[in-house]
Amino acid sequence: MTHKPILTCQNIKKVYQDGDRTIPVLESVNFSVMPGESVAIVGRSGSGKTTLLNLLGGLEAPTTGEVVLDNTNLHALSDRKRGYLRNRVLGLIFQFHHLLPEFTALENVCMPLLIQGTSVREAKKRSESILEKVSLGHRMQHKPATMSGGERQRVAIARALVTHPKCILADEPTGNLDNQSADLIYDLMMQLVGEFGTSFIVVTHDLALAKRMNRIVSLEKGVLRDGI
Repeated sequence: MTHKPILTCQNIKKVYQDGDRTIPVLESVNFSVMPGESVAIVGRSGSGKTTLLNLLGGLEAPTTGEVVLDNTNLHALSDRKRGYLRNRVLGLIFQFHHLLPEFTALENVCMPLLIQGTSVREAKKRSESILEKVSLGHRMQHKPATMSGGERQRVAIARALVTHPKCILADEPTGNLDNQSADLIYDLMMQLVGEFGTSFIVVTHDLALAKRMNRIVSLEKGVLRDGI
């Protein structure tokens, strides 16, 4: 295992403009995650957790500072190259699953592989395998509308894991689920992350959940600190 971080942010600052108003969200954030490490980011609503995750994933650009993903400055890339890197290195899991409603569970999970240029046959084989691992072998041909919330979220998790990403970013991935479904999904995610040696960064308000991670950092008024 390499001793270089898989993801680092250096002196990240994020400011939004609302007309004449300047709204600071993140102040000089420094943060890194090693291969295979799991980290929870906790903090109150409005503390900037989702903004930080969006910056780490290249979905937003910092006002100043750098995000380095797999030894590459994410925001120095063109949109196309950034999307290419993100598709190969990151898995993204959101509180709302963002599945494509017109496609089956299997087709949704295949999508990131097909975007990478994987053959349809290989994409189907790998997607079927990961759906079996999340106990959805019997639901592969079902569309999201016919599935429960927990099943849809497991499809989203399978989609994030199918490319064997080096790092997974998860924003309140179990926030819409009952406690039992949340526990099952989280156990499953940690098992699969361990199996693939993937780094894992989760934004959560659930301290019990956070304590399952290797490390906890907290965000308060735009400042990131170690611990709760």
